[in-house]
Amino acid sequence: MPKSCSAWGCKNRCTRIARSRGITFHKFPKRVDIRKQWEVALKRNHFSATRASVLCSAHFRPEEFDCTGQTVRLRDGVIPSVFTFPAHLQKVGTLNYLNLRDIITYVNTL
Repeated sequence: MPKSCSAWGCKNRCTRIARSRGITFHKFPKRVDIRKQWEVALKRNHFSATRASVLCSAHFRPEEFDCTGQTVRLRDGVIPSVFTFPAHLQKVGTLNYLNLRDIITYVNTL
């Protein structure tokens, strides 16, 4: 069964056709702090990456790739930043107590 990109609304799947179009798939980092940043960047409620979770190359900027060898790799410490979110996830509202508490908890876990 082909792997699917974990990003919200992304339909890219790890298939021969996708690879022929130059789409690469990348596992979530093993480092817990970077993995958490990837999970937060996805803006998916209660999402926790598994060993099988991947993101496609569409969610990274071109300069974030290392293409010097035969394998396309992401540079160290890169966080996905290219997404097409629905309107309700794009709104930047005021922080309420719950959001502020979640942010403080997240920062303290780093």
